[in-house]
Amino acid sequence: MTYAVAAYHASPKQTKQSLQELTQELINRVHARIVGVNSREFVFSKIPTFAKAVDIAPNQIPCQFTCAGKAKFRFYGKEAYTGSTIHNDYPVNKFCNGVDILAEFYGLSNYQTCKQILADYFGDDINVPLSGADIRNIQTYQNIVKSSVELTDEEIDKRVRKLEAVYHYTKPVTADSAVWRYLSKRGFKRVLNKLPKDIGCNPKLYYWDKANEKGIQMPAMVSIYRDNKGKNLTIHRTFLERNGDGAKVDCPKMMMKPSANMTGGAIHLYEPHYDQASKVWTLGVSEGVENALSVVEATSIPCWAASSAWFMEYVEIPDNILPPPNVKAINFYIWADKGRANEQGVYVGLEAALALKTRMTALFEKRFPAAQLTIEVFEPVQPIPEGKKGIDWNDVLLSKGAEGFPVCWASELLDQLK
Repeated sequence: MTYAVAAYHASPKQTKQSLQELTQELINRVHARIVGVNSREFVFSKIPTFAKAVDIAPNQIPCQFTCAGKAKFRFYGKEAYTGSTIHNDYPVNKFCNGVDILAEFYGLSNYQTCKQILADYFGDDINVPLSGADIRNIQTYQNIVKSSVELTDEEIDKRVRKLEAVYHYTKPVTADSAVWRYLSKRGFKRVLNKLPKDIGCNPKLYYWDKANEKGIQMPAMVSIYRDNKGKNLTIHRTFLERNGDGAKVDCPKMMMKPSANMTGGAIHLYEPHYDQASKVWTLGVSEGVENALSVVEATSIPCWAASSAWFMEYVEIPDNILPPPNVKAINFYIWADKGRANEQGVYVGLEAALALKTRMTALFEKRFPAAQLTIEVFEPVQPIPEGKKGIDWNDVLLSKGAEGFPVCWASELLDQLK
């Protein structure tokens, strides 16, 4: 510590580079040791806070920092090999490997975290140069990471077959279906007769009941998630009871494994609305399917569902449905959930919405410089009830109706949506 400070005063630029290089060397050393024991579980399983997450990976557990929530944290892969994790209260790429998450857990820098991992779990002397076997292990680790990111053709085919099977047995939503009953209970009336084609009902969808260790079949609302080009990518499932209640299972809402990267995609419930006479283009984006449908129900404005706050931040609009070159006005409305601040003081939903606003403002200003832009972020105005972690736009619909929404079109414009 004293040496680093002295060197910093002597040559800040050189020391910064040296510290980065030293940190990377220690990270590589950790990777070599992980390959040597054939699993990062060797480390995580010895830490009580992470042991359960290792056992049930890639399923979710409460926050490993505060124990809050039921489904906050999980390892990205079943084997937890790279240590890549997802925490719902942090940016999606915050914890790309085990060093990142342990640094947050210990409250240390990546450099100090690597030293602690190597000392506590491997008894490693960091002053001993890496051996030839270590160098090969580092390359092996890099290859494993690459293969975990890039799906094999076999894995892609496997995922596509599962998606096609679910899609094949999914039918349009009818008045006698569990999905219709579910949506009715969520306050939907007008949109029930104008449901988008990308929402359907699968009467018998498989669900693995972990508590009882058996598979069960139940109805589900099926929503198609499209990529940033507008092509079908994966399927979001909302499992239901036959009476239209949400399914009484651990994870009633689940996304199927996609055949490619989901970043930039969304559930495109309705096409953007373009008025030929006034040359005005309009679209909204929210988090969940029920939120998006609530916006449409109350306002007649088309709205997409990003499926989560993190995916909302990266939503892209395919070129073929962007405004035409002669557009005069663009309305882009972002409907954020209202949630309490997380442990870091961050309002996750609002932060994601503001990031999307910044990105879309830059896009529209660059591509349509002559158009009048209206890009707004809306958040429910009512306070969060005690005991709840947040409120969304379906809560607003149920409690306030259309009066709770800050913008609204004429009700007959709902029929114009495609």
